[in-house]
Amino acid sequence: MAFSASYDNPAAPSTGAAVSNREDLTNLLSMLSPQDTPFVSLCPKRKAKATLHEWTIDSLASPDTSGVLENADISSFDDKFANKLRIGNVIQGFRRSFGTSVVQDAVSSVQSNFAQSSVKAIRELKRDMEAAISSANDKTVGSGSAKAQLRGMFKYVSTSPGSDIPALYTPASAQVISSPASNILTEALLNSALASMYNVSGTLNNVTMIADTAVRSDVADFVRTGGSTDSRQYNISGTAKTVTLAVDVYSSDFGRVNIVNSNPETSADSTNHDRALVVNLDYVGLASLIPLRQEELENQGAGRRGYTEAWATLECLQPQAHASIDLGA
Repeated sequence: MAFSASYDNPAAPSTGAAVSNREDLTNLLSMLSPQDTPFVSLCPKRKAKATLHEWTIDSLASPDTSGVLENADISSFDDKFANKLRIGNVIQGFRRSFGTSVVQDAVSSVQSNFAQSSVKAIRELKRDMEAAISSANDKTVGSGSAKAQLRGMFKYVSTSPGSDIPALYTPASAQVISSPASNILTEALLNSALASMYNVSGTLNNVTMIADTAVRSDVADFVRTGGSTDSRQYNISGTAKTVTLAVDVYSSDFGRVNIVNSNPETSADSTNHDRALVVNLDYVGLASLIPLRQEELENQGAGRRGYTEAWATLECLQPQAHASIDLGA
């Protein structure tokens, strides 16, 4: 007995009842890529006016408790700006192009037209900026044959932040946590870094840790009370209906540190996911020479096309105000 089936006739492909079956394609689109850009979002926004964006840093003299002789005249004078320094970063260009053919724009599709291309380009460009300002790249001045590249935060917050930054303004070794024992961030190491940051600025009222997954896991272990390599012990409420082991705010002896997830694909180490930046947001910024914009170009017959671009740089106003973590896994 023959029945009409939902598949092609095997004896004569492309014939049979199946040729009239409609497709079932929903209007849903799943995009499995991390899109958040926490550092770009958190940075105060400022305006740049040249391709080399500069600022000055200074420090106060150490307190003097020696006193003044009652009958002594003033015989010497201090240069109050002897330690004043002018530093800067270069403007880097970011660009993503896109285009769709006239036919593709005309057919019915699931989010595959010109408008969706432009939205996707913006998301990709913001991730490019996040990766650049979070990186360990040093700055490169642009030329006719070389692209300008900004100095990233991991370079600023290192023991060698650049030839233009003297030892006086280089972060202390306690603020650069690199390859700790067993590749684990301990509470003692983090407190030591925060203490060093506090010694420089005197306040940690606006500090955020932007941490990748391995560092987040280590911070969560701060609430452990014991255990071994194959077990963990925590203090929890016996009547609570929810067990919370995540740490989103770390209250140190020197101030509160908000903890947010970094984008794992824009991390300075997107393989081991073991990096974090402890950023004092009072001493950082994102300066734009040309803010993020989109431009549609002339359609020359093939279809609509355009690009998204931004020209910006990172402001690390005082490298000693921050800390960096590299577990070195």
